[in-house]
Amino acid sequence: MTTMHEEKIECCVCGKKSNHEVVGSSYSHGSSDLDTRSSEMTRPTIYYSIQRCPSCGYCASDLSECSGKVKDHVESKEYQKIIGNKAIPKVAASFLALSYEKQQTHQYSESAWAAIHAAWICDDKNKQKASKECRKKAISMIESANAHSQKMGDQAGATEVLTIDLMRRAGMFEQALKLVEETKTKDIEEIILQ
Repeated sequence: MTTMHEEKIECCVCGKKSNHEVVGSSYSHGSSDLDTRSSEMTRPTIYYSIQRCPSCGYCASDLSECSGKVKDHVESKEYQKIIGNKAIPKVAASFLALSYEKQQTHQYSESAWAAIHAAWICDDKNKQKASKECRKKAISMIESANAHSQKMGDQAGATEVLTIDLMRRAGMFEQALKLVEETKTKDIEEIILQ
């Protein structure tokens, strides 16, 4: 069972306060998807794992926390274009804005996870083209994370399996097969291979 409560949160970018539903606790039963999406019971909680300031548009898991040049990123044309995109669900746009902000601060693994979450929202709303684009963004961020020694997971092979599944769902079958072959030659944990 999932418990929710409302909190008034002050945006660290503009200082305005707004009410947001937050998850108090949640219980998960069943296995997750290959791309780590939780079981059916807890899937709806994703909609409450991102907050958007109704005043300035800042998107984060907690609006009261930010650092560095976040204000500059939020005020940028690119960020505003992302949150203003009416072709995708609002929550997906919020995750993509978070992905953009994390990319700008070189937090590529976090950027990838935010793009993956955006893809899940698009899946829920049957926005297949948008979900593929979100997955392609995630793949790009995983490649950047790898280049900067940032991990997507702790288990050996987890990043590769995640990337293969993202490629499959994005229709990038040849690239996925190539990565499968490359991954077979690595020292991968047995549980990942299953």
